[in-house]
Amino acid sequence: MAELCINLVPLFNALPIDEQMQIEELIHHQNYRKNELVLAPTSNNNLIILAHGSARLYTLNKEGHENVIQVLKTGDYAGENWLFGEANTNTYVEATEDSEICLLNRNDFLALMKKQPELSIKLLEQNIIKVRALHKQIQLLSLPKVEDRLLNYLQTYAKKVGHKSFILPLKMKDLALYLGTTPETLSRKFVLLEKQGVLKRNLRQIQLLFKK
Repeated sequence: MAELCINLVPLFNALPIDEQMQIEELIHHQNYRKNELVLAPTSNNNLIILAHGSARLYTLNKEGHENVIQVLKTGDYAGENWLFGEANTNTYVEATEDSEICLLNRNDFLALMKKQPELSIKLLEQNIIKVRALHKQIQLLSLPKVEDRLLNYLQTYAKKVGHKSFILPLKMKDLALYLGTTPETLSRKFVLLEKQGVLKRNLRQIQLLFKK
């Protein structure tokens, strides 16, 4: 039996069990294939919860190039702004592997907020975390050199997991998009950092070598 979506999401998992089960009854489970669009600007205003798999949330610039805002992993969610009436004019969510997505309807969610005001506080807390992450990405993209963006990203992730040796959480294509570059350029920058003695790399296994 698949794990309940509400058990995966910080927004809901602090609620009493009986209230969690009430929410779970309102959630619709849907499977998506790799590269299938989960959400587009014309989609309904649903809260999207990633139950299993991975997906990326991105926008398109005037030239049609993607700007990855967030890579969604198990337990991540998107769409809370649209639940409150904000129009989705340029945001897409695409499955990057076969995934199970949980959808919570806008009207159902707003009704829950009225019955359970503590959800408003939890939502605010989680949004603050998201805004901080987005601010960090903007700072990252402001660095002119791709190798500096890459190294900054690796340092930050190593600090987050508490280890200098780790597996990249993103595939090369998604990491390249996140860092505002191409997979080819990203591969060259990995080679450059290896030659500089900054790291060792075996596919997605990374080991940082410098002391910092």
